[in-house]
Formats: sequence, C-alpha cells, structure tokens
Amino acid sequence: MTDLRSLLVRDGFVPKERYTTRDFSELEHARLWSRVWQIACREEQVAGTGDFVEYTIGDEGVAIVRAETGVLHAFYNTCLHRGRRLAEGCGSFADGAITCPYHGWCYALDGRLVDVPDREDFAGLPDDLALAPVRVETWGGFVFVNLDADAEPLLDYLDPLPTLLGPYHLDQMRLRASLSTIIDANWKAVVDAFNEGYHVQGLHRQILPWTDDVSIEYEQLGRHAHYGRLPGARRQLRPSPRLHLGPDEYDEGEILANLVSGLGGAFLAEESAAIEALRTVGPPPGSTLLEAYQARRMQLLEARGFDVSGLAPDLMTSADDVFWFPNVVGPIYPGSAILFRVRPLGRDPNRSIKDTWVLEWRAPDTVDERRVQPKFFENWRERSWGEITEQDYENLGNVQQGMRSKGWTGPRLNPRQEGNILHMHRVIDDYLTAGGGHG
Repeated sequence: MTDLRSLLVRDGFVPKERYTTRDFSELEHARLWSRVWQIACREEQVAGTGDFVEYTIGDEGVAIVRAETGVLHAFYNTCLHRGRRLAEGCGSFADGAITCPYHGWCYALDGRLVDVPDREDFAGLPDDLALAPVRVETWGGFVFVNLDADAEPLLDYLDPLPTLLGPYHLDQMRLRASLSTIIDANWKAVVDAFNEGYHVQGLHRQILPWTDDVSIEYEQLGRHAHYGRLPGARRQLRPSPRLHLGPDEYDEGEILANLVSGLGGAFLAEESAAIEALRTVGPPPGSTLLEAYQARRMQLLEARGFDVSGLAPDLMTSADDVFWFPNVVGPIYPGSAILFRVRPLGRDPNRSIKDTWVLEWRAPDTVDERRVQPKFFENWRERSWGEITEQDYENLGNVQQGMRSKGWTGPRLNPRQEGNILHMHRVIDDYLTAGGGHG
C-alpha cells in the first residue's frame, strides 16, 4: 500500500493516484464508503408493504424494505445461511416475507428469521437470528443508508443542505425517470465534470450564445457545496462574455427560449408558451423580459399548487447545482430536479456507475399510476442522452485514459471555478485520516 501521506491533497495539487490506483480505491472503501450517508433510493420506490430496493457500493449490498408497520428497514443483502443475495434490483417481496431463493430460509420484513426448512436438522440454531441491520434514515423524499452503525444522525451530516433546499420541497417530487449506465472513468472524475461550470467554454461551446458561464459563483457548505447564480452573481439574459458580443448583437428572447429548451424537460410546455407570448407582446412597462418571465413562471407554479413562498423570483430561471458529499450532484429547479449519483463499479478505479434521476413536483394528493422502472444501459452509447451529456460521457473516457499517462501527475485546480472539486478532495482526506468532519 502506498504511503497515505503521499496521496493527500496539498496546496491545490491532487495526486493522480487518487483517480487511477487500486490502492486508493481500497482506502476509499475502507474509510470513506463504510462511513458516509449515501442516497440509496427514493421513498416512492419503497412505498408499499414488502417493496424493496437493492443498493450496492463496491462489494457490499444493502436491501431497503418497507415493513407492515410502514417503517423502513435496511439490511446487509445476504442470507444468514449460505450468503445468497436476497434482494435483486427492485420490486416487492411476495406474501410479506423475504424468502431466500436458494434453500428457502424465510425472514420477516423487519429482518427476523421466521422459518427454516427442516430446522430440526440444524443443531443449536439460535431462536433470535435476524439479518444484520444497516442504518437507514430519510430526508427530502430520499432514503439514505450508512454502513457505520455509530454514524452521526443524517440531518447533522447533511447540514446545511436541508435549510438551503427546503423551499424546493424535494419530498413532494416524484421520479419521472431513473437511468443508469457505466462510465469508463473514476467516480470522482465523473463527479468533477458536473461540479463546476469551468469546462463549458471548452467542451460545450455551442451553448455559450445563451449561457453566461462567467457569472457562475461557487460556495462550499460543510461537507457539501453548490454553484450557480448565487447571491451577488449577475442575473441577466446575455451570452457568455467570452464571445465579446455587444447588446445589439444578441436577442434576449432567444437566449431565454434556448435556456428553457436546454434544461432537459425541467420546464413544462406552459413555461415555453409564456416565453413566446412575452417575445410577441413584450414585457409590461417598467419590467424586463427576464423579470416578466420570472413572475409568470411563479404564477404558473402557484396555480399548480406548488408553494413558492420560500423562493425568490430570480430562482425561477436559475438552477442550484448542489453537491451532496460524497457522490450526488445536479441542478435543482423550482418544481423539478435532475440529480446524478456516481459510484465506483465494484473496486475498479477506472470505471463507475452513473445514475440519473429526473424528478418533478406533483401535488401531495396525486395518485401515482405507475412505478418508474429503472433502466440500465451497460454501454452508454446504447441510448441517446442528448448532445451535451454525450459530450460529457465521451470526454470522461478520454480524461481517464489521459490520467493514466506517465506525463500527468495530477490536477492543479483553479481555486475559484474548481473550488468545489478541491473541497471534495479535502473532505475525502478528512475521512481517510479518520476525522470525517466538515473538511
């Protein structure tokens, strides 16, 4: 094992071994993934009695199950008899019991062993056997698990995200889509790609005509971070200043329309129609096009029953890109969210699993007519993800290949635009050196 001290972040420099070596991957599994709260699923995925979701991290598997009492339980996903996995993917356990497909050992939904075929043949089998529990707690409609039985409470771990995100009412959102694929890159390299806007001017130049990438601000929040149009950032309908266009060389209405159309379905048809109406008749006297649209979108959300009382008008056209340490990142909008969860693929330092969750707000009394079925694509090229996402995926494979070169020793990070990435590495170091605090 490489000396840990040589792998720690120093003066903004991140040693390459953190992205490319099995030694560092093993350290993460031993000291990071075994101790952090991780989003396992959404509550609506385990809404009914017997509903389950399997969550995997490295070699470890956890089964999350809803019991008859309505209480969520989480267990290590292994039968006490011969180690067979009990939960596979997601679904519902038949007859309100967890039955091992191998030899038929049967457990109650709270993990108690309740039946063993030919039990009399087992000498001295204890009467109180139960599946090994895993810590499970919920917030914002998400189910979190932690492999450390002595871990701090979830709300303490998440602080201050519950306060920041409270007005978005994530608990009232529901899954619209759940898509997973394998990326040929280290899990941290994938998180990095969605935890800063610095790469837009290099990789996604086609969106610069309607994206003011220069005004993006970054902020670290305990273990976590976010970026976007934060307080103090300029909020204007303008292209990237990198294009050096004058006010008479771009159309604010076109920028707003492109902004909305490029958000991956986060805005609904009525919002798009509102833009076209405003472009036709113009904003009310004393109001800019942006202000008029923000007010109109707030009215549309209120009409649907969404509580916007905690949201400022300028958030109607902004995304809060939040990083939930260690492995979830993505934009959150009033009424919708697109979140990415990234995990190592087994213990391979060069490959990862990326899950994409598209969430949308629904009225609390809405009856879900169908359960969203997660879709998995072993090769991301099997599906059309859109131009920007495919640029990211293609790029990440090239990043990981380049990281393994003898000519590269590690990233030297921009302390402002890549400050969230640097912060993530420092918090990881805190776990690796046994602190596990707020960085």
